[in-house]
Amino acid sequence: MAAEVARSPAVSAGDRRHAAAVPELDTSTRTVVAGRVVAVGGPVAGAWVRLLDSAGEFVGEVVTASSGTFRFYVTPGRWVLRALSPRGVTELPVEAQLGQVTEADLRLSAQLPEELEIIQLATLSLGNRSYLITDGSTAVAVDPQRDLERITTVLDSRNLRLDAVAETHLHNDYVTGGLELARRFDALYAVPAGPGLGFDAARVRDGDQLQVGELQMQVIATPGHTDHHVAYAFAPRDRAPRLVCTGGSLLYGTTGRTDLMGADLAEPLAHRQYHSARRLAEVLPDDTVVLPTHGFGSFCTAATAGAVERSTIGRERTANPAFTLTEEAFVSSALTGLESFPAYYNRMAPINAAGPAPVAGLATPPSAGPTELADRIAAGEWVVDVRPRGDFAHLHLRGAVNVDARGSLATYLGWLAPFDSPVTLLAADAEQLETARHELLRIGFDHLAAIAAGSPLEWAGPPRLASYPRSDFPTLATARAERPLEILDVRNGGEWHRGHLPGARHVPLPELPSTLPALPDTETWVHCHSGFRAAIAASLLAAAGRQVVLIDDAFEHAQPMTRER
Repeated sequence: MAAEVARSPAVSAGDRRHAAAVPELDTSTRTVVAGRVVAVGGPVAGAWVRLLDSAGEFVGEVVTASSGTFRFYVTPGRWVLRALSPRGVTELPVEAQLGQVTEADLRLSAQLPEELEIIQLATLSLGNRSYLITDGSTAVAVDPQRDLERITTVLDSRNLRLDAVAETHLHNDYVTGGLELARRFDALYAVPAGPGLGFDAARVRDGDQLQVGELQMQVIATPGHTDHHVAYAFAPRDRAPRLVCTGGSLLYGTTGRTDLMGADLAEPLAHRQYHSARRLAEVLPDDTVVLPTHGFGSFCTAATAGAVERSTIGRERTANPAFTLTEEAFVSSALTGLESFPAYYNRMAPINAAGPAPVAGLATPPSAGPTELADRIAAGEWVVDVRPRGDFAHLHLRGAVNVDARGSLATYLGWLAPFDSPVTLLAADAEQLETARHELLRIGFDHLAAIAAGSPLEWAGPPRLASYPRSDFPTLATARAERPLEILDVRNGGEWHRGHLPGARHVPLPELPSTLPALPDTETWVHCHSGFRAAIAASLLAAAGRQVVLIDDAFEHAQPMTRER
């Protein structure tokens, strides 16, 4: 084993450009977001680029050309670009301006001085990042997730040797792939000292030094997000640190939330979080690149993370509340206005501490036919159709619930469905089914009750099929002027307070299953920010026999009708 732990005392951001209009594009009537997907070595062809709205909900996707380029026509406003490729996964917020082309380079990997390379692997639906840090021959995986083929593909394609796997903390929002990865490659597995584990690992603590090839890893205690949290600073041999993997402690423009270990620990951990962030700035140079695991849509953040592709210790000194506020003001701000976090979070740390089962050893779920599907729905089980929301609304199995696999499937299904309840997946084809299954494996849904691929007509006869209409906000305005109807807003509390429709009823999506029986049994138009969460809510209402209309539209189009609370 090449990596070793030694006890000793602790001892350029990516580009984001907004360019003027490209001459060959007519932007007089359309707003354009365009750019390239690049990695170390040049442009990346054949990468998928997804366009998400400002709430992180899926809008569309394209494949990059041979030159790595892509293009979207959008409405003005804030968007998120996410690139997926075997060479890495990344995302970047952009602000699209009317009459301009907004250009963006999505970087899957980056070269730092002294030949250090960062390879980024983002889990888009959960809002997290894992990293491979390499000196060109050996590599360290930091906070790896459970779908290990993403990591092994990079290692194989680059002929890299994995010598160490490092966890910044026992994660609350996903099942780690660290144990399985370390065992597969006979690599050192570094886990912070503190929590009891059901397996052997190298328990690291503040001041430890790990040598991996030409890389030196310095362990820096950063309690706050959890009581045992650490960061890993990386340096070439005998040089100053060049980057630091901060996990859920120091994020881009914010910090990790401190209430995941229990409400009674939230305030004392917030104080520790404040000092942890400042200690990083004391022991690391200002040009040290900051690489957090959380903060890209994850519910592990205390507040919305900054809209940057990459940051440094120096930048965080000027932008992060942990540096710009007093300790008391920081603690108050970190604890005020926290949204609820997904219910499945309570199960993740115990699974990670016990040691997750290898994915390769899990049995493939059995296929279900029409009779079994009908029986499962009749028994009140979760039968989840992961096809696009428009396809589901047009025709679906009566009693099924829709969670579009292109969105945050794991987050919201894991939030809504009891963790140990039987879950059956329905998908259009085997590929979509396997993608959805891998999403759920990331949060520990290891034993699905059943699966089925095909179409509603294959899953049931006409009497057991259903549909409901999709509409938009202008049509809602007309309809509510003509007849009584219920408007159901399923966004979170912060979104509601920033503006909502007069007369609307507010029920955040996670609360809908328990609230639904008390809702008026009348024509209900349901909306969220852009349609993803509303589609889940509409399917829940339809499954309960309610008359529902899905508002599959951007909330910006409702602005003339909104008001603040």
